[in-house]
Amino acid sequence: MNALSRKITLQTISENCALATPQVQAGVYDLDSPASSLMVDFRKAQAVTASTSMTTNAALELMKANKIRALMVVDNQSRFAGVVSAMDLMSRKPMAYANEAGIPLTEVQVKNIMEPKSHLKAISRADVERASLGDIVPVLQAVRGQHLLVVEGAGDLAQICGLFSASDFLRALGIKIDFSKVADTFMDLERIINKRKDVI
Repeated sequence: MNALSRKITLQTISENCALATPQVQAGVYDLDSPASSLMVDFRKAQAVTASTSMTTNAALELMKANKIRALMVVDNQSRFAGVVSAMDLMSRKPMAYANEAGIPLTEVQVKNIMEPKSHLKAISRADVERASLGDIVPVLQAVRGQHLLVVEGAGDLAQICGLFSASDFLRALGIKIDFSKVADTFMDLERIINKRKDVI
């Protein structure tokens, strides 16, 4: 045995032992925290995906099963199509679409309420590695979207390697979210950045 090795003790697994899950905890983060601390990193954990034809009810169940609040959406050829969040699913959007289309709420599909690829914006991973949360807040505010993608590479060679969610920022900074008022997300983010300016 190597003289420098340390004794490792084996433990039995109790009957009630549960799987640990990462959680965003209010109070742990502030505007000076590294931006990467709130980025969902697809290099470390594969993105959970939903098909465009999946029903909103099924998408919500998939989120609950994976303890996540957003799904990357792919079409029937597995091409990236957009993002759908718990905020989308729990807002008035599914009911509004059902009423407009004249269909039952249970038939509303992810593609009907998702944030499509054409509406999404992205920043580079290199910028994320140099940024703080306070640097990302005004970017989210400027794009006025729930999500901000992170990419590596450029043009046709670019790959989506991460995701920022406005709702994660609000939770991390201790702001309660009313899922029925999606627009308030941006008002809250504006208050955050304005407060930071006042302090400076």
